[in-house]
Amino acid sequence: MRKFRSTKILLAALALIGVLISVQVTAMSHAHAQAAKASAAKAKTLAKIQKSKKAKPSKVVRSSTPETVVGEKVAKILQDLKGRPPRQAVYTTTAVSLPLFPDRQEWLQAVYANKLVDASWATSQLSDKKLFYEVVRRELGDRATEFLPKTKGLREFLVSASLVDSEGRLRADGDVIEAALFREFPAGFVARPAVGVAPSETGRGLFAETDLFVQELLKPQNALYRPEHRKLPVRSTVLDDIASGEAIVLQEDVISAANSRAPLKIKDRSHAWRELRIHTYEGQVLRDATPTTWVSGVRFTPSEIESAQSFVQKFLSLLPTSLLTRQAWSFDVLVLDNGERRIVDLVTNRGKRVGWSTYLDQPRVLGAYTRRFEEIAGVRFAGLGGAMLRHNWGHYFGFWSLRIDRSRPGLDRVMAWIPPWP
Repeated sequence: MRKFRSTKILLAALALIGVLISVQVTAMSHAHAQAAKASAAKAKTLAKIQKSKKAKPSKVVRSSTPETVVGEKVAKILQDLKGRPPRQAVYTTTAVSLPLFPDRQEWLQAVYANKLVDASWATSQLSDKKLFYEVVRRELGDRATEFLPKTKGLREFLVSASLVDSEGRLRADGDVIEAALFREFPAGFVARPAVGVAPSETGRGLFAETDLFVQELLKPQNALYRPEHRKLPVRSTVLDDIASGEAIVLQEDVISAANSRAPLKIKDRSHAWRELRIHTYEGQVLRDATPTTWVSGVRFTPSEIESAQSFVQKFLSLLPTSLLTRQAWSFDVLVLDNGERRIVDLVTNRGKRVGWSTYLDQPRVLGAYTRRFEEIAGVRFAGLGGAMLRHNWGHYFGFWSLRIDRSRPGLDRVMAWIPPWP
């Protein structure tokens, strides 16, 4: 009996051991299966990543011809500006509060806060001489040169005249380059920065003579053109962006061209080059915003001022309204004594919430813009500060200080200390 009981206990123990072994084996099998599954999933994920990496192309800078860059930018500018809704009729007036003696910066902050002036990518691009010329040419066709000097980018000129090889290296000597320049600009040309004005620039541009320009261009290391410009657009250091892709533009020599049509009375080019700043808003010339020059001493007769203003007004009247909505532009107009006029520069805010003319420091210019905004844009500059602006007393003390700083030593400096009349 005792022997039977011992045998039974032994069999039970063996059965229990078998169960435990079975459970362990099952657990191990399950763990191996999970590990295998995880390994397979990991391998699959790695394969996808590797496949994705192989499928992704490396980032390559796309080379573009000068014409392609300009054409794409012009189309985008026009699409942007023309796609905006036109100004709606205003039936209510928004009051704009300003300090008692508003200065230029306080006025600008109010102008942009009330969305009176556009500060966008388009206004930055239009400050590029080549892009502005091509936008106008797209709208006016051959009539563009009635108002603006013919303009070509330097790299555009070199490529179109076949003066560089496929790698951008100059393959022409000075005589060939001069001949190509004469074919493009029979009356002569001036070289200018594509954006802004260089400190050394004069009425003849960056170079007094064609020979000097060609000599600089032929130097192995020059500031005008490098072989890589053949395929890659140049970034504007002024805008910190690629605009037309040109660093230098070539423009028709306006004075020589005008003199060939109707002789100028003044033969000295330095005296013939007289610019008048014309201020505009939404296609309207602000005729009472003609500034006084700071130190140049250049004077204009009332008839010359009226002639330049009418010239710009005619130009603006030919452009579509949608292109001008909320645009505050100032133009530098070349006034020649044979009666010819040309717009030689468009000045914008370059896409920033800043002034679009250095002459906004003058009370009469701020006053003219203030009155125009109130007339058509549904705003009213409230309080005594608004009255000061409307009556040409805005930024008075800032203007007076600048007038002293920018006056010539001697009698001009003494006269500048006299309180100016707006």
